[in-house]
Amino acid sequence: MAIKMHLHILVSLLALSFGTELSTSDEAAMPEFTFSWMDDKDTFQAGDTATIRIRALNNFDKLDKNAFKPTLTVNGKPGNSSFVSGVLSDFEGDPTSWKLFFTTITAGLFNVMINEDRYKVFDSSLHFQVHPGKMYPSGCVVSWMGSGHEFEAGTIARVLILPKDAFGNNINISESSEDPKLHNFTVSAFYANESIASLPEITHLGWNEIGCIIVEFLVVKAGDLFLYVGGGNETLNGSPLPFKVNPGPLEVSNSVAKWDFEPNAWQLYSKMEVLIHQQDRYGNLVPGLYAFDAEVVEIKTNLSIPLADLHFEEVVAGIQLFSFSNLEPGNFLLTISDMKHDKSISNMPYAYNVFVGYCNGTNSVVNGSGLNSSTAGERAEFSVYLNDAYQYPSPAEIERLEVQIVREIDSYRVQSSIFPMQIINGTGPARGIRYGATSQIEITPSPSMDSANSSVGSFGTLATAFNVVYTPDKSGIYRIYVLCGNILLNGGQPCTMEVRGGEVNTSLSQVVKFSPKVPKMINNDVVVQLVDSFFNPVLSQQSRLKLNIVSVNSSGFSSSMFVDNSNGSYTVHYLAEDVGSYEMCASFEGKQVSPCPFGVNVYSSEYFPRAYIDTISVWEDESIAFDVLANDYFAGKNASVVEFSKPGHGSLLEFGRLLRYTPQKDYYGNDSFVYTMSDINGNLATAAVNISVLTIPPQFVSFPTELQATEDEISPRFGGFPGFEIRYSDMMESISVNLSAQSGTVFLAPMLMQFWEPVWTGLSVYTEDGEVKGLILEGNVEVINFALQSIQYYGNENFCGYDTVRVSTRNRNGVNVLDVPVLVEPINDPPFIHAPAYIILKNNEDESLIYDREKDKFEFCIGDPDLLAFHG
Repeated sequence: MAIKMHLHILVSLLALSFGTELSTSDEAAMPEFTFSWMDDKDTFQAGDTATIRIRALNNFDKLDKNAFKPTLTVNGKPGNSSFVSGVLSDFEGDPTSWKLFFTTITAGLFNVMINEDRYKVFDSSLHFQVHPGKMYPSGCVVSWMGSGHEFEAGTIARVLILPKDAFGNNINISESSEDPKLHNFTVSAFYANESIASLPEITHLGWNEIGCIIVEFLVVKAGDLFLYVGGGNETLNGSPLPFKVNPGPLEVSNSVAKWDFEPNAWQLYSKMEVLIHQQDRYGNLVPGLYAFDAEVVEIKTNLSIPLADLHFEEVVAGIQLFSFSNLEPGNFLLTISDMKHDKSISNMPYAYNVFVGYCNGTNSVVNGSGLNSSTAGERAEFSVYLNDAYQYPSPAEIERLEVQIVREIDSYRVQSSIFPMQIINGTGPARGIRYGATSQIEITPSPSMDSANSSVGSFGTLATAFNVVYTPDKSGIYRIYVLCGNILLNGGQPCTMEVRGGEVNTSLSQVVKFSPKVPKMINNDVVVQLVDSFFNPVLSQQSRLKLNIVSVNSSGFSSSMFVDNSNGSYTVHYLAEDVGSYEMCASFEGKQVSPCPFGVNVYSSEYFPRAYIDTISVWEDESIAFDVLANDYFAGKNASVVEFSKPGHGSLLEFGRLLRYTPQKDYYGNDSFVYTMSDINGNLATAAVNISVLTIPPQFVSFPTELQATEDEISPRFGGFPGFEIRYSDMMESISVNLSAQSGTVFLAPMLMQFWEPVWTGLSVYTEDGEVKGLILEGNVEVINFALQSIQYYGNENFCGYDTVRVSTRNRNGVNVLDVPVLVEPINDPPFIHAPAYIILKNNEDESLIYDREKDKFEFCIGDPDLLAFHG
């Protein structure tokens, strides 16, 4: 519940808390002030600007606004801190309406102290409360719910999102009415090589009883994965989360038989080899050699045939090789199943044909220009000569020859036609077999040939040589598989073939990039994309391109040669020396490329904005607002930030021209982002902001409020003073701690022996400037904290009373100082007598002083050693 305060407290500049007594005339001359919240608003949301109103009540003539410099302290931290940022003042105008401003950062209830030494101001009457701001997705922390992160495919996984605002404040469900679904939380699973594995389905998204967001999703893809959790197109802090998904139980009906390349028939006495992918219901491979049943039925007789050499072997986890020899010709049905459960794997039964043939994949010959390269839109061809194991021609039916032309990047297939050249039997018109993208067979007319090369053929026609013709229309790298039944020719290897783009089609080519407004005397780019009639990029045509100026105004214009970008695009640079409007055209061998003409307006360089790199620094536990346009150039008085990227290790909020950056909790190091600005003419400029997040000097987590010691004794007698501990973000950085006392010596007690690697390894101890009193410890935070448990104190001789031990911690960015009082208890030492062992008196002298202070050189006195340290 917000605490509403309506305070207009009169603060006397007499500063009674200091007990200072002023004369009546001084009292009358001092101004008096009140401090209150503007519009009585004392409850804010993180990121809001809080305003304190300052009213001077009297003696305005004694008030100098330039000398009035109040200090704002929030919960004991003055000025900018981890609680507030952007502390500013406005002392212009009427002193009854001066203001202090600050931006609230941390959520909680805070006390404000305002003091000003010159005018003896001290006010501690103001308090304010801050609630968390709106949810900032990249600041939210994600983690697995529960201790385990190993799952079985098909089960529900849960992640826990700790909602935070842009300043790292936890958002409590009781303080937030935000629906988590508004932030479009997503989950995605990736492999270690950063390729995507799956986009799991979110089954539940909502708050839990402790104020966190629970995301439940179905895991389906098996493997060692990384889970990225996003919200509002931002990745959450803590992503990616490693996890492992094991495959579920084997699903026979979801298992599948695959071939490296599925043939249309099998040669007699060859081996039928099938790869069985053992899969669960989600398609994951299930390891192990599952005992499948296999049956081959001859279609004509509907009788099972025996498989003498049936063999199962696991070749890869989850994949087993199933093989047997084809010993009879004919048409058959293959079924792989689990007879016990009456289930067969998918794509069963498999119909196949076994033909009588003796084709040898190594001895058969495949050659021709169409195996190496071709041009989109142009016919290419190659020849196939079938030979047996003894190098004799091996006739085969025309339908047994199969050609697959597959593009590597997307498995796109090119249609081909096959024509027999050396026919063994039969007469009639030459016809061929065409293989489309789906490898379906159809009868096609033969291409025109002279009578010497013509051949005839039909289904059942035997031939030993064939001509393969294809016309590709998409450029790229292809694999050509030539098969005689199930025998892969060319020594069992596919051929690699490149399809290049065809002739440039200027009506489809375009000027794809140019700037309509450019500065003079600077090289500017024009990019042209050349394509053929099938929209394939055409390479190596830079010498045939030209950029022409077609406007009347052509003075001071020059251009370079086009440069091939190796992707079908070409870049040319041009320079205009004068301000004005120009029209130009790109042409390919005199043919214009659209758009033609295109206009360019040339301006002086002062017309365009220029964004420069910004470099800022901020403490790791603070926030900073800055004008990113302050060092940029732009015409006119108005410019704005139109876009900025997200920094990698902090939040970024926009407040007009100001951007506020807040590093993530416990982060230190470098960060950056990129912004784009726009001037009043819509011109854009982009620059980066480099941020150094500085580690604050080591802070004291705990320390004793007072140390106890005894005069002329080492304190404590055993070990060291307890309670000293520091915190530092970088656990490996070497830091230093200086210890000193005004009226004594600080040193380390002997440390306990350790038989394993000592904790203090890496600790350096030495005295300050060669003096015994000053002690310096250097090392990482762990060894420093260990050494701080061994601090001992020894006061100067006969010293008692109050002393101060100063502990200063230092890193490369600054110093933090702590003064700890030491009460040295006195010991009542016995008085001392200083007198000579004997005194010689002269016999001729009458009554005289035994000891004359002025004449005698020896010391003769009685004293108390505690007198010098006595405070009474």
